[in-house]
Amino acid sequence: MVGAVSDPDEQIEGAPEGASCAEHPERGALVTCPRCGSYCCIACWQPTSQRCHRCLVLDPPGVTPWADRSRGLFARFASTVIDAARPTGSAAGFASGGWRSAISFALLTFVPLGLLSGVVPLTHRLMFAPPFRVVPLNDPSATELALDVAGAAGLGLLVNFALLALLALPYVSLSRAYGKPVESEPARQVMLYRAWLVPMSGHVGVLLSALIWAIPIGEDSTLIALAEVVSIVPLLMLLWAMSATARVSGVGPVASMVVVLVAFLLMSVGEPLLGQQLAPLLPDAEATREAFEAGMQ
Repeated sequence: MVGAVSDPDEQIEGAPEGASCAEHPERGALVTCPRCGSYCCIACWQPTSQRCHRCLVLDPPGVTPWADRSRGLFARFASTVIDAARPTGSAAGFASGGWRSAISFALLTFVPLGLLSGVVPLTHRLMFAPPFRVVPLNDPSATELALDVAGAAGLGLLVNFALLALLALPYVSLSRAYGKPVESEPARQVMLYRAWLVPMSGHVGVLLSALIWAIPIGEDSTLIALAEVVSIVPLLMLLWAMSATARVSGVGPVASMVVVLVAFLLMSVGEPLLGQQLAPLLPDAEATREAFEAGMQ
């Protein structure tokens, strides 16, 4: 994980009254950076690493675990996954390294989960019923089953890739526009390292599919609401990580939330439009239910 963010003897002091920010002379200073002694406005101050943005870029507090070649493969992988639960604390690690090393992690996580996300909700020949039952519909052959599962998995990956693109493209673009040049490109890094949270969340997500397959929710409105709330937790973790990383990119506190909000709204608008285009490829819920009931008789 990302190392210590500050030395124990570094004391955070406020800026003198009337002092101006070293990077933005037109703004009043908030604190004095304990590393370089310069005065920082609220936009330049990095609270998680307790230093100014310039010091964060020049002397990052650590690296993303996946980029730490001194550790074993499993330790790097597990630590990077666990870091997703620390959206703010792990963001400073994106100030170092490079985004290209994150591609391999995205391939190992996003692609398998994207494929898996389509299997339960998008297959035509299988019915997944609680608790952990798989019922073939209309006596399909082995070839038909294989093609059906492969098609559903491919469609799941396509849907999640489109959602990731709708979220990532405006976020990276706006982070560049309202932030400062950072060689490590934190915005790209967070979208690659946390891309796997997209297929984990939402109505066509691994988490919700697992809950529906495991628990006999039925028509219980309380269980349905609880399952839907749980299913959006990964997305909330991703949005939180995006906001924290926008700050590492040099985006101000308020602007970082706006950047994430714009990206989220674009994805929210694009998702139903994508669903309309893919509707002919989706299984008919009523026909699936009738085939399931006929097969159980």
